[in-house]
Amino acid sequence: MKLLAAIALTMLVGWAQPAVNELDPASGKFLDFPLDSVSRAANAAYQAARYNEAARLYLAALQHDITNSGDIYNLACCYGLLKQDSLAALYLRRAFSAGFDDIGHVKQDPDFDSVRTRPAFASVVDSLAAIADSASAKSGEQVDIETPCFVPGYVRLPANYDSTRAYPLVIGLHGYGASPKSFSKLYERAGNPELIFVCLQAPYAFGAGRDLGYSWTTWNRDDSTVEQRSSRLSGDYITAAAKELSSRFKTSGTWLLGFSQGCFMAYRTGIGHHDLFKGIICFGGGLDTLSLGPTDYAAAKGLKVFASHGKEDRVVEYKYGTITRDFLKRHGFNVTFVDFEGGHAVPEQQLKQAAKWMSGK
Repeated sequence: MKLLAAIALTMLVGWAQPAVNELDPASGKFLDFPLDSVSRAANAAYQAARYNEAARLYLAALQHDITNSGDIYNLACCYGLLKQDSLAALYLRRAFSAGFDDIGHVKQDPDFDSVRTRPAFASVVDSLAAIADSASAKSGEQVDIETPCFVPGYVRLPANYDSTRAYPLVIGLHGYGASPKSFSKLYERAGNPELIFVCLQAPYAFGAGRDLGYSWTTWNRDDSTVEQRSSRLSGDYITAAAKELSSRFKTSGTWLLGFSQGCFMAYRTGIGHHDLFKGIICFGGGLDTLSLGPTDYAAAKGLKVFASHGKEDRVVEYKYGTITRDFLKRHGFNVTFVDFEGGHAVPEQQLKQAAKWMSGK
């Protein structure tokens, strides 16, 4: 064991440049690196189509967290958009080594359209698909079982909260791969409004470590019905949460606020259970119009809707926001639609505007 430890230490020292003095307090200064800020800046540059800048920022962040498969995948996407097929292939393979395993997403991701048929990239995708198939075969057939469980939510109360006073209740539904803790920060960005803000955690976790995220739906490659069924169950969970929270707090009405995948859930759940909600606030998402029927839209047209979408959104294209707006207006909904110059985001200005809209200002 001592020999193995010595070999491992020699390998680590070989990687570390310059040499580290373990007794020097400054040796750990790298731990103070603003990792989250750099990752956010990389995502912002990617959304703004500044792909060289985004790649540099992702590389800087990954020097301090080599296990973040999401950032490695995004880096591969940058190289795909820059038409660098060999680099896109290299970092795609590294993303899978770090834990990213959604080969289906890779095959339809438009970021790789310019390099998809190039031999260097196509061969890597084929090899990763073969590895994924082999791993699936070894793990056996997946079965999905419905079961009740506890799922956490995080409550933000006004600074001078008075339990005898009724407040608007806003239920936040985060985007795909995000978390309720990060989504709850919208409360400060909205100006700490006089309302109760509860962020629910989507039920389906994926990833690991700092790359752990949550989704409102799941899927099974052997059962095409699972995605729709999981969406329905998430809707039931959201409505159950709305009822539970309304019994715990004195409220003047309940609203749904969703971003990206959470926006799709907010539309579907709010319209499908319109008797529980006063309105829907959506950023960077749209409505799957086939998920509900004509009678649902007719019964729910009294719901107020505030929708906001970035004109340069590359994750959920801007057109899906306008298509949803026009569809709801045709069905008699009162829709306030606000666009902005930017990508897939919840901008502070539009968020504050939504808070004022809620209060009728």
